[in-house]
Amino acid sequence: MGTIIDIAIHFAHGARASTRRSAMHMTLQGEPTASPRVRLIMIVCLLPLVLITIGGLVLLWPHGPERDLPGGGPMTNTAPGVSHAEARVTAVDASSCETSDPDPMLEADCMEFTAEVDGQEGSLYVTPDAIVSGVGVGDSLKVLDFTKSTDRAETETDYVFIDYDRDVPILALAIMYGLVVLAVAGFRGLRALTGLAFAGVVLIVFMLPAILDSRPPILVAMVAASAIMVIALYLAHGVSTRTTTALFGTVAGIVITGLLGAWMTSWANLGIAYSEEGFLLTGTTDVSLADLIVCAILVTGLGVLNDVTITQASAVWELATVAPDLKSGQLFARAMRIGRDHIASTVYTITFAYVGSALTTLLIVSAHDQSFFETLTLGEMATEVVSILVCSIGLVIAIPLTTALGVLVVRSGLRPPPRAAPSQGSIPPSQEQNSTADSALD
Repeated sequence: MGTIIDIAIHFAHGARASTRRSAMHMTLQGEPTASPRVRLIMIVCLLPLVLITIGGLVLLWPHGPERDLPGGGPMTNTAPGVSHAEARVTAVDASSCETSDPDPMLEADCMEFTAEVDGQEGSLYVTPDAIVSGVGVGDSLKVLDFTKSTDRAETETDYVFIDYDRDVPILALAIMYGLVVLAVAGFRGLRALTGLAFAGVVLIVFMLPAILDSRPPILVAMVAASAIMVIALYLAHGVSTRTTTALFGTVAGIVITGLLGAWMTSWANLGIAYSEEGFLLTGTTDVSLADLIVCAILVTGLGVLNDVTITQASAVWELATVAPDLKSGQLFARAMRIGRDHIASTVYTITFAYVGSALTTLLIVSAHDQSFFETLTLGEMATEVVSILVCSIGLVIAIPLTTALGVLVVRSGLRPPPRAAPSQGSIPPSQEQNSTADSALD
């Protein structure tokens, strides 16, 4: 509740400050601000959103025991006495193979691996596909440790390969990312990283457990998205009418994306399990795959919507600062020039992100004697296509909505300074400012 009170105090203080400025709400040296009446309206609209979000978190918070799905794979379930461990490969012996350069997929059984776990060496079983990837001496691995298994007599090996140990590389890359953000964006970058961390906490601590605890997935995703939006936006960009305008635009985009996603998922009959994970969820829980698809669409669209709405709000504010004499229609048209460029680039971003994540699937289906269009309408590919199109539609609609709202907010408090009588041969201030804005855009 502290954040809500701080936001309300900020807007109320800004409203009193705007009243004291009376005749002039904005100059070329200052940023435009909303009128006291508009600030009050924004508070009235913002408080219910925050209160509903808090209420949703309380009502939908998972209270049941942690779910352990059967058949969840080697990283989730183990037999009695079997544990996860980190191992280092100490030896590779291919002497028993028929050739000096054996084919791992055909002769994997002839290759013998030795690994060390906590100072204890033992035999290691490595899958053929992992051998193809180049498992060798010195590699760090994630393994299953069978040395203390209750069925030790039936186990022929001490350790079983699960995957490579990537903790250090990924941690190093994450640190590098944080340092780059801080170096370029400074304190605002730190606030953005804090918002990102909060978003991760909401997803891991609330959204995923709540869905597994049989809470309505779409409602859970909407509440999680709302909580992330409110905290992340104000953390990264500060408490202001500009940020609140972007927040309202993001909410509108999320609602549109969610409704359209739910409709298309039902119409296109996408709630069918095509993957091992899908079969596992449908067989062991009462989670609806159709609802999960909508959740995925909402989470995907959230980040992109935050990007475009804050950019459009900033565009409106900056244009109003440079050219305060612009009428509402002119301000909207010029801000939409920026918005159209953003639409084009962001649509590419969404599409290529999905294509990159599904590249392996695309390669497999392209090798079959089947039309590409038919391939896009089948199975998981159809789900990806629907996700791309729904997110893109929500994004495109959110940009003009945010721009229009920003224009209304800015114009409510925008009073240009009194004009001095132009001297002979001089350029009227409005033309000079409009020319400056045009040159900045062109």
